[in-house]
Amino acid sequence: MANLTWLGLNDNNFLGSLPPEINKIVHLSFFEIADNALEGQLPENICLGGSLQNFAVANNHFTGHIPKSLRNCTSLVRARLEGNKLTGNITEAFGIYPQLNFIDLSHNYLHGELSWKWEHCRNLTSLRISNNNISSEIPPIFGRMAQLQVLDLSSNNLSGKIPRELGSLQLLLDLILHNNGITGDIPSEIGFFSRLEHLNLASNNLSGAIPPQLSLCTNLLSLNLSQNKIERSIPPEIGNARFLSVLDLSQNLLTGRIPPDLGKLRVLETFNISHNDLSGTIPHSFADLLALTSVDVSYNELEGPLPNVKAFKEAPFEAVQHNKGLCGNVSGLQKCNISNMSKKHNRHSGARILIILVLSFLGFLVLSSSLIFLAIVNRCQRKVIERERNAQTEMNDLDFLQILSFDGKIFYERIVEATEGFDSKYYLGEGAYGVVYRADLPSGRTVAVKKIPSSQEDVIVDIIPFEREIEALRNIRHRNIVKLYGFCSHARHCFLVYEYVERGSLRTILHDDERATEFGWDKRINMVRAVADALSYMHYDCFPPLIHRDLTSNNILLDADYEARVSDFGMARLLRPDSTNWTAIAGTVGYIAPELAYSNIPTEKCDVYSFGVVVLETIMGKHPGDYVSSVFSSTQSKLQTPLKDVLDQRLSPPMNRDAQHIMSVAALALACLQTNPQLRLTMTQVSRELQVQAPPVLPFFGVTLEQLRHLDGRNF
Repeated sequence: MANLTWLGLNDNNFLGSLPPEINKIVHLSFFEIADNALEGQLPENICLGGSLQNFAVANNHFTGHIPKSLRNCTSLVRARLEGNKLTGNITEAFGIYPQLNFIDLSHNYLHGELSWKWEHCRNLTSLRISNNNISSEIPPIFGRMAQLQVLDLSSNNLSGKIPRELGSLQLLLDLILHNNGITGDIPSEIGFFSRLEHLNLASNNLSGAIPPQLSLCTNLLSLNLSQNKIERSIPPEIGNARFLSVLDLSQNLLTGRIPPDLGKLRVLETFNISHNDLSGTIPHSFADLLALTSVDVSYNELEGPLPNVKAFKEAPFEAVQHNKGLCGNVSGLQKCNISNMSKKHNRHSGARILIILVLSFLGFLVLSSSLIFLAIVNRCQRKVIERERNAQTEMNDLDFLQILSFDGKIFYERIVEATEGFDSKYYLGEGAYGVVYRADLPSGRTVAVKKIPSSQEDVIVDIIPFEREIEALRNIRHRNIVKLYGFCSHARHCFLVYEYVERGSLRTILHDDERATEFGWDKRINMVRAVADALSYMHYDCFPPLIHRDLTSNNILLDADYEARVSDFGMARLLRPDSTNWTAIAGTVGYIAPELAYSNIPTEKCDVYSFGVVVLETIMGKHPGDYVSSVFSSTQSKLQTPLKDVLDQRLSPPMNRDAQHIMSVAALALACLQTNPQLRLTMTQVSRELQVQAPPVLPFFGVTLEQLRHLDGRNF
């Protein structure tokens, strides 16, 4: 069909590779085969005739490079290549397209730099290149793409600042730049985006203040600035974005009070300001936020009553925990004290009664009223003193969570009292760096206290660098990393104080048949994703980057909802800063990367290897043992075992989507166990792979570990 101009095969269930004869059809104007399960290479001659306008191959399994004929395809109007496994340098693969108005290259393996070429696509309205390996800075010349409405460069390796020249994009609707390494402040020119609806700058290294000019984006629907280093207070001007439905400012360094002006956001549905240092009360104006369905104000210094609105009244305890003194009807939160109001009312009523009695029984009541008055005053004074004493006790309990102090006398006494002298009934577990105890403080807060043994205390000699290390670890803000509150030094003991995670370690759960049975496939898959996200954050979103150095199932904790928390980050470097023999102090047998047998310098690829072991342990229900050593050895008989036979037999075999996810997770784990660290995936790649699930290419009940090893986690 040499004269064929239109071929549309979208949204079917086609499998396999494209027939090579398609290369003979060179006059196509429309080539649409998106949303199938096709694989192999894209046709090289797809635009050889110079007529191609619509090229849609999205959401398949195509591999290899971009067709060379596409580079000079000046007729191209619309291109959709997202959701494949395409490789190559984006700078070299694409040219200048005068007619192009839409291109989506998201979710591939493209690399290279953003170049000036896109600026010459004067009709371009949508440029999406998210979830690739694109590096470099955002070119300021992007500000010349006057027709641009959508710019999505999220989940890449971009660096540098947000160009102020982007303020010229008057038609921009979506600016999506999250999950990169962008630095600097948020430019005030962002206020020029008068039509902007979605702004997502989360998970970068942005600093400075939130620009008040955001209030000029009056059509803004969602604003996400989470997981940055943004400081100062929340500008009240944000309350002018009256159509805002999502506001996420979590995991920053914000201080000050919540501005009452936010109560003007009458259509706000999601509100997250968790993991900041905000203080004061939640404004009364929040009672007007009737559309609110999801709130999270945890990990701040807030106090006072929760607003009388459904979202706050039905919020889980996790959404309001770890504050200075919030009260309300949320389970686990202290009730608000309304006794003062009652007393005031009673005093007014009592006064009226006393006046009547005085007028009626003047002689008798003078003496009686005096005695009653003195009794009431004495009682009130006792209550005031008692409240002040309780408040002081609670403040002392909270001080050590907020202030890094090496005078641990008061805190030491409280911990000894709370644990009854470190009684075994408060024992939670132990690891390479100390024994962990549960401490229930008088304020109602529960923390985990890691008591460092004397053998490790002796090596802490330089207190100033140690304090810097502690402060750096305290500033880590990620939902899947155990929060370190601070450090306390005492003549007898040193303590590290962490948030308390209810269910304990992954190893403990896997070693208990009843608890392991409750820990189903879906929960295990979510746990693997959470740990991958945490490691990716530590490796690439922290400055300086942090390496765990001893990732095992013993320091992965799970909360009441089976949400994972990684613990003991940075402890090896913290407790033995001068040590050169890393494996002797931080590695755990069975999890140590093989290169540490001849090198004593750990890298992030050591964490990747340990992660692979933990993943196999999670799906097998026990340490993988010989399966790990067999992965890349000369004798690989273990790898001929069917996957279904090595999975945790305490659970029913995974079915449907769970089976698909387990195959993908197992393949990724094997890819992380490469002997050569350079061949291992990065944790960012692992995290990205775990978010994108495509139909499996092999049947679950027949696949072996050997087959999964060759898939390398990228055919799913």
